[in-house]
Amino acid sequence: MIWQVATRNLFRNRRRSLMTVLAIAISGMAMLLFGGFVTSIWFGLQTSIVQEQGHIQIFKRGYMEYGAADPDAYTIDDYEAVQHAIRDNPGLSRQIAVITPSDFNQMRTWDSWQLGLRQPAVDLAAADVDGAIVGVGMARMIGLCDELKVAACQDPPAHPAAGGGETADFSDLVQPVAEAANAAGAAGETRPRLDLLAATSAGAPNIVSVFVNSAMAQPIRAVDNAMVMLHFDQARALLYGSDRKATSLVIQAFDPDTVGTLRGQLQTHLKDAGFDLEVLTFDEVDPTFPRIFGMFSVIFGAVALVLTIVIVFTIINTVTMTVMERINEVGTIRALGLRRGSVFRQFLTESFLLGLVGALLSLVLGVAVAALLNQAGIQWTPPSNATPMTIHLMVTENPILMAGTVAFLALVTVAASILPASNAVRIPIVRALHHA
Repeated sequence: MIWQVATRNLFRNRRRSLMTVLAIAISGMAMLLFGGFVTSIWFGLQTSIVQEQGHIQIFKRGYMEYGAADPDAYTIDDYEAVQHAIRDNPGLSRQIAVITPSDFNQMRTWDSWQLGLRQPAVDLAAADVDGAIVGVGMARMIGLCDELKVAACQDPPAHPAAGGGETADFSDLVQPVAEAANAAGAAGETRPRLDLLAATSAGAPNIVSVFVNSAMAQPIRAVDNAMVMLHFDQARALLYGSDRKATSLVIQAFDPDTVGTLRGQLQTHLKDAGFDLEVLTFDEVDPTFPRIFGMFSVIFGAVALVLTIVIVFTIINTVTMTVMERINEVGTIRALGLRRGSVFRQFLTESFLLGLVGALLSLVLGVAVAALLNQAGIQWTPPSNATPMTIHLMVTENPILMAGTVAFLALVTVAASILPASNAVRIPIVRALHHA
């Protein structure tokens, strides 16, 4: 009976009820759309990071704290033994999609959430051990933009030598190096050659010659200006010579939901095998992901708070006006014997119906608008990416968000009507009957 009366009362002032429902619906739609965007950040950004860095990274114990100052003391001495120890364990190997060193392009195809996200393939073939890739910033600084045909990149202009004379020519000094490279089998190469000089772990200088295949933009300018990507064996030989050393091992799991369990299993297994290593997840190695997601979560909370305030004042205004119009009615039904609690529940039921209808309408609008925006293919570039990502508002993919929004709006509407409804039932019967 109370529901029938509440429904009939809502239609007594259709315009006011409609405006209240629309205010709730639009606020709920905004929550759903922004919540869908935050959900897409969680899955999309995490996918792009895992495609680059894997789920789990294995280091020699202490590397994260002290490895930057003394990398040689915190390298994995025999990374192949660690690999074999992991792969020979059936319980671990069946959970692992990739364990490096492996084909980097294989890692970039990981998409266990079926989002359709694919990183562009790296131009390094497995057989091209002398190949290399540089950052776009480095290509610009060393004058390879035109030769590599890099978009939005321009070679530096030629500057005359100090004093207005001719530009210095050092070609005679580098000619013996070029001849040595040709003698080593590089004759006939049309790709630009890059000589890399580094100190080995023993402190002796070492040099390797590689051939640049292409340039690939990096999200951080400092990295973009210095990045050179080589095959693992080439880089290892440059830094460690013939020693079978590696800084870290990167592991990519098939199922992202098992990463926590897999990490614990790896740590236990490696400890039992006698390796002094630590196993870390990607967000422990690089806190970029939790920081970005935390930022958007705070923004979502702020937006939800503002919209909640709008809904609360809208409902308070609606119920207050309804009460003012129905004071005589309240006095009459109370004079007929209806208790205060029954009148109070009547007003709360009406508010609940307003909130429920508005919440359901927000659900319909949110799903429809999200579908339209997803079809538009809008892109943005996250701070951790060099390539743009297509925005996909994951509203229908997040049933907790949809159910939570509907429940939240209904409860907020009821809570906002408590004060004006309680004021209505406290009016003395005689005063209510004489109210003009």
